[in-house]
Amino acid sequence: MLKRFLVVLGLLAIVSSYAAPAYAVEGVSERQARKKLEAQKYPQQASEALQNNNPDLAIELFTKAIESKAFNDQPQTIGELYYGRGNAYRMKKDCAAAIVDYNKAVETLTDGDLYFTRAACYLELKEDDKALADLDAAVKVDPDAAMFRNARCILLFNRKDFAGALPDCEKASAASPNDKNLLTAISQAAEQTGNKARAADAYRKLLALDPGNPIATEGLKRVGG
Repeated sequence: MLKRFLVVLGLLAIVSSYAAPAYAVEGVSERQARKKLEAQKYPQQASEALQNNNPDLAIELFTKAIESKAFNDQPQTIGELYYGRGNAYRMKKDCAAAIVDYNKAVETLTDGDLYFTRAACYLELKEDDKALADLDAAVKVDPDAAMFRNARCILLFNRKDFAGALPDCEKASAASPNDKNLLTAISQAAEQTGNKARAADAYRKLLALDPGNPIATEGLKRVGG
């Protein structure tokens, strides 16, 4: 009996020697590598949250991505992360916070949409000079973008810079010939700068789209169209 008991103890000793394996301690470099790998999912998740109209979650995820430092060696990605978080703040109607992120984004991005979006925020904050500077930058990046031309046309028109507005209005109207706002701007800007023939043409087009339009009717009387 004693011999059998000793044999059992021996088996237990053997089992216990394999039951508690030693685990390797995670080193600093291994931890950093793991964190960097985990961070790769944040940008996509943040973009999806933004698309799903969940700006708070998007801000949280963009912030995690930025603070992870996993993208510090990727200037383009860093810019896109700040741009995305700025858009999330703008979705929350917090243009002051959005502009802070847009300012960080332009450090590494040259993107017409970024300048255009920051301009929209500046307009909301009644900072028209800064908005105009950003629209200038957007047009410089993409001179053929009708959206940028349209926005600058309206801003310059509202500032009564009719000579400056007219080329942008014409460019934008070429892409949207039935846009009544652009035709109104073109006709009045042309009239104000002394181009009666162009004004009359634009007033007639506006009247064809909107019969009885008082702006077009009165404008044609003034320019003799």
